[in-house]
Amino acid sequence: MLLAAALVAGACSVGPGADDGSGEVGEVVTAEEGVSEIVLAVEQWPECLNPVTSCANATWLSWSVLVHLQPGLLEFDSGNFLRASPVVEEMPTRDSGAVLLNDDGTFTVTYRIRPEARWSDGTPITSTDVWFTWRAILDTQGSLQTIGYDLITGVDAEDPHTAVLTFSKPYAPWPYMFHSLLPAHAFDGNTDISGYWNDAIPVSGGPWLQESWNQNQQVLVPNPNYWVPERIPLVDRVVMVPREDTDSEVVALQTGEVMAAMPQPFPGARNRLVGDLTYVAGHGNHIEGLWFNQIAPDRRFEITSNIRRAVAHALDREQIAEVALGSIIDDPAVLQCAGWNPGFGNWCRDDFAGYVQDMEAVDELLTADGWSRPEPGRLWVNADGEELVLQWNTVAGNKRREDVQALVAEMTEPFGIGWEIINYDAGELFQNRLPAMNFGPVALYAAPTYPDPSVTEKYDLNGIPTEANGYSGQNFMAYASRRATDLAYAIDEELNPAARLALVGDLGELLAEDVPWIPLYVLPNLLVWNTTLVEGPGEWVSSVYGGFYDIYDWTVVG
Repeated sequence: MLLAAALVAGACSVGPGADDGSGEVGEVVTAEEGVSEIVLAVEQWPECLNPVTSCANATWLSWSVLVHLQPGLLEFDSGNFLRASPVVEEMPTRDSGAVLLNDDGTFTVTYRIRPEARWSDGTPITSTDVWFTWRAILDTQGSLQTIGYDLITGVDAEDPHTAVLTFSKPYAPWPYMFHSLLPAHAFDGNTDISGYWNDAIPVSGGPWLQESWNQNQQVLVPNPNYWVPERIPLVDRVVMVPREDTDSEVVALQTGEVMAAMPQPFPGARNRLVGDLTYVAGHGNHIEGLWFNQIAPDRRFEITSNIRRAVAHALDREQIAEVALGSIIDDPAVLQCAGWNPGFGNWCRDDFAGYVQDMEAVDELLTADGWSRPEPGRLWVNADGEELVLQWNTVAGNKRREDVQALVAEMTEPFGIGWEIINYDAGELFQNRLPAMNFGPVALYAAPTYPDPSVTEKYDLNGIPTEANGYSGQNFMAYASRRATDLAYAIDEELNPAARLALVGDLGELLAEDVPWIPLYVLPNLLVWNTTLVEGPGEWVSSVYGGFYDIYDWTVVG
């Protein structure tokens, strides 16, 4: 999601289409002589910036904007292990008495905030900001997800340096909450922030300030009030520009128009990322698959579990993984669980291992649903005369995904399953269509995962976005299973690791039976940079924050 730049020893200019500061699109924005500047390509450009609404459904909003500006209470290190962020004195633990399961069944977590922590305008970060963030997540119209926050009965903010969170019952994923604090003083007392921060984030609690943002570029400059010495930026500014299709992203890297990028793995990567370019491919934190929208407005028939299972039995997922990832990693593995990442703990099992190509299984499943096949080589037809053709959406210009679409269309033809492929740019798909359930009934995309096994946001039947709930929630499959919902919430409430693992196993078996989506593979993270232009990238490639997280440590060569 960003624009090109031509680099000249110590001074850089951003090419046609840049904002010249007048509010109009100008020809060139040139850094002052002697200003050190890093130029980065962003693969998916957010359409808006609000960190609470559906704007935040785009991973690249976090990677390109929020992680540089918004502090959390806890944070991940480069290996995705949790630790205290610079905002708090220490990570709360049961041993320290900061995490308590109370006699009345309530659950409390206490955070102690560092006195030196402050926002970019000099205002201290306090427990009031924790309280405000909680209320904003619950009160904002169209809030993306409220799970866990709705269990909090109160945030004691009497002491500005101590925030005490009280939950109505145990909640195991509590460490993954409050990863982006909001400055209470910046919203005029309104806890519904849907009308704020959609095209600018003026207050920062991170190493950077957002000097400007539009659909052509973002400019970050150092936050002069940042209090963490080891994270003070080493360059004068960072310019991010959109490069939203694979070819333009790679060309921008090859020509030196940008210094670094985080492209998704693409066919021929090993042969194209050569010369002055170096790359690191790390274990990914996103799982990719075919996601079924059971209430898609363009569906021509009910998307039953038998149809979903039949599609799964028409796929050679090993071949799909090889085509999608074989040019960047060796022996890409098929993902065999629906919601967990095999790189995080032991939550992912072989629940989907039985889904291999099987013509007999496809025939049995579709026949049971009343479908018939006029003759071999033809598509299945239902009682209304509708052919088994599924509309399929993904990100336009993403060559890997478009290659997967072409492969699958050829692969499933002998099984009598057809596709209508309609693709959209990333902003349209992730920030407009998915949150409004206006896609599919099939989409190919990747969903984020975390070390904790909580998957409630995916499978909560109350998290299906609808007009009635203001399109809040992330159950984009419209998977309305009471048992799956109950198991997901039970996983969240269980504090015993062995008992949680057993519950994860139960949910995994149910998902393999219902097939709300078809897992394909873990998407590796890829970070590419020009070694003649920039130094410092590489450590955070596998981070949930993305490979640009530590740009405060990057420097311009020369």
